[in-house]
Amino acid sequence: NIMEADAIATPTGFYLTISADGEEYRTIVKRIKNRTINLQKINDANNISRQLSSGAISLDDALTNLKSIADGPPCQYRHPFIYGGISSAFFAALFGGGLFEFFAALFAGLAAAVISKYFEGLHSYKFFSSLISGALIAFIAVAAKTISGIGNYNQIIVGSIMPLLPGLAMTNAIRDTIRGDLISGIARAAEALLIASSLAAGVGSVIYVAYSFGFWGI
Repeated sequence: NIMEADAIATPTGFYLTISADGEEYRTIVKRIKNRTINLQKINDANNISRQLSSGAISLDDALTNLKSIADGPPCQYRHPFIYGGISSAFFAALFGGGLFEFFAALFAGLAAAVISKYFEGLHSYKFFSSLISGALIAFIAVAAKTISGIGNYNQIIVGSIMPLLPGLAMTNAIRDTIRGDLISGIARAAEALLIASSLAAGVGSVIYVAYSFGFWGI
């Protein structure tokens, strides 16, 4: 039987301390290297926690169920690239774009989704994938504007980067900070700001080159 148990979870690590007699404590630390957002696993783990608290299942059953959740296949979405492109296109329309901006953002969103998925498979840092995705989006937007001579590249860029912005991470950061989990809140906020900054840096670098050299006449 466990008399005391305390746990601290942050985006970069998990710390657990337990004691069976209240005098001798054991602590385990686990480093979190790769993070994803899988709401289905969170829901399943919460259900197991509630069942264990109510006595519906034993501790061994709970551990077995948790292991099956952890070892289960990752959540797979059908046609994720198409979702990224469609959301980018409608964001461009939402910000006042026309048909040209709609289809240009559709293509830019598809390309950014492919790049993000590629870097995710390489287990690369989120900073690099966001930086390159932002630069690619800006390049496609400016090139489309220059080649066609119509449209507004700003609306294409804004619409295409919207699905890449860390809105959920920033929301969780604010929630954790308000709740008093300052370490987790600050870590999540720093991650969200880093991703947003890398996107802005990628977009800004391409636009700066275009303005400086006048290659695309924007």
